[in-house]
Amino acid sequence: MTYEDALRYLDGLIQPDRPRRPYTEVKLARMRDLLARLGDPQARLRAVLIAGTKGKGSVAVMMAEILKQAGYRVGLAVKPHLVDYRERIQVDGRMIEKPELAALLSEIRPAVEAGSRGPWGLATYVEVTVAAAFTHFVRRNVDVAVVEVGIGGRLDATNTLEPIVSVITPISYDHTDLLGTTLDAIAREKAGIIRPRGRVVSAPQPDEAGAVIADTCAASQADLVLVGRDVRVALHEASLHGIRAAIEGRRGRYEVRVPLLGRHQAQNAATAVAAIETLADVGVPAAAEAIRTGLGAVRWPARVEVMGTRPYTIVDAGHNPASMTALRDTLQELLGGRRLVLLFGMLATKDFRTVTALIAPFAAAVVTTRPDNPHALPAADLADEVRRYTADVAAIDDWRPALAEAQRRTGPDDVLVITGSFYFVGEAREELLRRKPAAPARR
Repeated sequence: MTYEDALRYLDGLIQPDRPRRPYTEVKLARMRDLLARLGDPQARLRAVLIAGTKGKGSVAVMMAEILKQAGYRVGLAVKPHLVDYRERIQVDGRMIEKPELAALLSEIRPAVEAGSRGPWGLATYVEVTVAAAFTHFVRRNVDVAVVEVGIGGRLDATNTLEPIVSVITPISYDHTDLLGTTLDAIAREKAGIIRPRGRVVSAPQPDEAGAVIADTCAASQADLVLVGRDVRVALHEASLHGIRAAIEGRRGRYEVRVPLLGRHQAQNAATAVAAIETLADVGVPAAAEAIRTGLGAVRWPARVEVMGTRPYTIVDAGHNPASMTALRDTLQELLGGRRLVLLFGMLATKDFRTVTALIAPFAAAVVTTRPDNPHALPAADLADEVRRYTADVAAIDDWRPALAEAQRRTGPDDVLVITGSFYFVGEAREELLRRKPAAPARR
């Protein structure tokens, strides 16, 4: 199997027309069955499992960078990817090599196909990806695997791990068709990553979600570290260069700089520090300097990322209400008063109406487009929603001419924001990087 064969094989596992079992029946039987045929790699990992609605990816990359600076070999599993599938499986900040991935999937494929004849049917794209990540981490002898949950927590493929620390970032509404329509129901799904007598770190939560997490920890006799109560953060500065903050942890005080935009990143950093300190309780310590250096070295593309300054060009995967709220608030704080042009593409399976309502009223002009995904919302349908809030709207399904049109509408003192689905934002970001002039050679 070549690398290209591997990607085609993975894509073949995405079968949107295949009937899906009800979410409540999926449980973890199929994933556990697949892992058993692979020798149960998850049982040989010391892992941190991170669930939540907003910020789980940021917390994951922060933790991975801190642990790397502390001298550990670190596996990182995040999702979805922006451009390259291999972003989902990293060790020490490096994506799995193409030949490694091809060889790994060649080995895994017979186990996947054997399962297709069983009661649970063929494993999914996500399940095979998670199995590949766990197997790769074991083979690379990682000291710690930092793993981001996909959807929910209780029934997610990653919940086959037995985490040494469970982390829950802020919970809000997303995937309500699967997780429930109340914060109580969604929080119960997220709290499914909590283990009996385990160690849990939670970001500040809405009251309803926070009560579920606290009650689950009490019932499980799990130790809960709560950001805002046990670990505190004071934001000193939020600018177009990132944030500067002081974090008062249980083991020390840290003055930190994080090169990610938005004051919400201060809370993410505090959550990451709380989790790092909790790892020390199970024999994985990190010095204060590793915390400061790691947070200062974090890179997390397409999260309120500035790609240019004249005009300001920002890309952000604002694919759910929580993400879009963070983007909107950051734009208002750092670039408020400037004319805003929006290039916008969403999936029909997301809460595109709420997301649109959060950002469209602030835009002087909007160009809608269609992500390259079977569940993409047509540009015209998204434009109809946008017109409820602003009149200057153009709908162009192909994102390339849509990008050109959005740039045409953006003056040098304006702000162009490219946002929505990962499936479109990542490609647009790559196009901007390709067009970026090379830095002049030094003399």
